[in-house]
Amino acid sequence: MPIYKLDGHKIIELQQTTFSNERIDEARDLQKFIINSIETVENNLFVLSSEFGDWEDSKRRIDILCLDKDANLVVVELKRTEDGGHMELQSIRYAAMVANMTFEKAVKAFQHYVDKNQLEIDNPQEAILSFLEWDDINEEEFANDVRIILVSADFSKEITTSVLWLIERDIDIKCIRIKPQKDGSNLYFDIQQIIPLPETTDYQVKLREKAAEQRQARRESSRDYSRFDVTINSRAESNLNKRQTMHLAISESVKFGISPKKLMHLTGERRWIWVDKECNSKQEFEEGEIKNVRSYDPSRWFNEDNELLVFDGKTYAFSNQHGKGTFDLVKNILSEYPELQGEIKKNES
Repeated sequence: MPIYKLDGHKIIELQQTTFSNERIDEARDLQKFIINSIETVENNLFVLSSEFGDWEDSKRRIDILCLDKDANLVVVELKRTEDGGHMELQSIRYAAMVANMTFEKAVKAFQHYVDKNQLEIDNPQEAILSFLEWDDINEEEFANDVRIILVSADFSKEITTSVLWLIERDIDIKCIRIKPQKDGSNLYFDIQQIIPLPETTDYQVKLREKAAEQRQARRESSRDYSRFDVTINSRAESNLNKRQTMHLAISESVKFGISPKKLMHLTGERRWIWVDKECNSKQEFEEGEIKNVRSYDPSRWFNEDNELLVFDGKTYAFSNQHGKGTFDLVKNILSEYPELQGEIKKNES
């Protein structure tokens, strides 16, 4: 679709051009433009890597590998040609090859990307956790799906037919057309999602939600429901779930006199929020200026009246989001502070 501009009393069409005519190289230029403006392809994407190819026996590389807010991997395949070549086939192959990526491998890929491009990011793992708004690594929720975004100057009928067929079979794939146009020396890009059509977005969302519910049901059947017996300061509790175990360990440690700042060295600072005053209730805590979080979601914290932790003039709330690492984290706390006289073991009953 051409772009028009108002010229005096007339509306005139901008000059159609091509990436080739403008000497925009696919790997060197177009990839860089998209990475630096990833929101033009889709909002809320986190670029993990470019030219990603961390697999054996293959020289194939993903143009851009991203994460979305649901912790899904997103394969972005670029072409500057007018027909898209065979990009849908390439992208499916790439999606299959990264489908089993773990959080640890994602951090490794991002670390390599940061080092290669000399980005000012001190802690790649924390950057990913911050984007996902996670307090801790959650392998059960990571990379449960791989989505595909095809970006090209245009798409052949073979590609559009293939993509529509894949969408009908619940493959999350979309086509973004990016056409260069000129106005003298000024270059513009007409960027539009052409498949699926924006008008069908609600329908596609419902299909994806149904697929997500099915995946969630499968994950529920394989979740770790371990329970623990914990003793701290002569207080013994049995058959605790992960949340109860974590809160007991943290609250008893603070009551014993171990400061939250010291505990942060073991738990990570992201698991804590606080206000710079002593609070007697959840309401008073939430009315204060809550530190160490961009947006406060009450459901993610131990923040009830009897759960808040007051220490040295401040009131702290600890994260209630805990997974498979609970046992090791509590064990590390008890090992670091033997004065707690603590013990944790799995409940086998």
